Amino acid sequence: MAQVNIAGFVEAVQAAPSFSLPQMDGGTSYLFNRVYKKMANGETVTLSELDFSAFDEEDINSLSGLYDEVFGRNNFQADRITYVLQKAVPICNASAYI
Repeated sequence: MAQVNIAGFVEAVQAAPSFSLPQMDGGTSYLFNRVYKKMANGETVTLSELDFSAFDEEDINSLSGLYDEVFGRNNFQADRITYVLQKAVPICNASAYI
């Protein structure tokens, strides 16, 4: 059974720096906005709607690296936190007065 210090957890979340996207060049930014974000939100991306002159192979590799180093790692960490919180069993800490 996992025990979670809720006050400590809330304090740690509030102290954590907000996430900001890393700098991306034009082609990588195009792929991120037109492909990655849409697919991450469950939207369909068709080849016919892509402007293939807006990016090159290096941009694809750059986005792949960003996913491995930033987005994938952050998603994994968020999933682990969610898993731990879902497994935590609430405990009543009611004070008894005599």
